[in-house]
Amino acid sequence: MTAGPDDWKRLPFGETASIPYRASFSDADFERIARGLVPKAMEDKWFAYLNGPVLCFHRSWTGQAAYRVTFRRSDGRHIVAEALCAVELMENGEAAYQAELLDFLIRTLLLGAPRPFPLPSDLKEPAPGIYQHRVAGTGYREVAVPRKAWWKFWG
Repeated sequence: MTAGPDDWKRLPFGETASIPYRASFSDADFERIARGLVPKAMEDKWFAYLNGPVLCFHRSWTGQAAYRVTFRRSDGRHIVAEALCAVELMENGEAAYQAELLDFLIRTLLLGAPRPFPLPSDLKEPAPGIYQHRVAGTGYREVAVPRKAWWKFWG
């Protein structure tokens, strides 16, 4: 079954900001991405669907729009042309972290390739795994993603 925009509750995208997500996918991987994701259980935190060349992620419980990824086809690959994140999510993490989290969601939830969950390096959680469960509903090994120094964004 392929997920479509009307298969789950969702809110429209508001203001977005660009994130540095760069990736390319084979035809076989892109076919799996195009199937999207419709939540089946309470632990499923995401709804994802492909609308033309744009992959959209929404939070499953609230319908909040989170990520938009535009693909273009080049040299037999599906390349990320643009990746956007909802501004309200950017307040909870810098663009580089949001790109890491988006990569985790695509590769783990849509492609079924287990990867370590990216944790913000400055995250303080009362017990291991709580943040991951809240964000992704998964229980993979976790790795800290270092924050970039603020001056490295000037350039």
